[in-house]
Amino acid sequence: MDPNLFHLDWERLWEVVVAIAVMAVLLERALSLVFEHRVFIERFGGKGVKEFIAYGLALGMAWYWDFDAVSMIILKAETTVPGYLITTGVIAGGSKGSMKVFQDLMNIQSTAARAARGQTSDR
Repeated sequence: MDPNLFHLDWERLWEVVVAIAVMAVLLERALSLVFEHRVFIERFGGKGVKEFIAYGLALGMAWYWDFDAVSMIILKAETTVPGYLITTGVIAGGSKGSMKVFQDLMNIQSTAARAARGQTSDR
């Protein structure tokens, strides 16, 4: 294939980026029920398991809905396993980023998560 024929479809790119952002926020909010629960914090707090759980669920989301962002952006005819794995990492990473926004900037978190972080409730 001639590399000069490559181009990005900017409308499709923005649709994919928005879909990733929405999926990341949905994943983060769904996982907050588990990750901010007192029992989870006491048992797994600080042990690095949240990232593996988020990645696994993001992979399930991408696989179930055939969401391969790389193939969609590059305009490949079919989805690929490497595309799923990269898309999963972006969704899971975005989930962690949206968690930071909710907890650090907006101060939205459960009382168990607030207690684990050593904060007092100011609401």
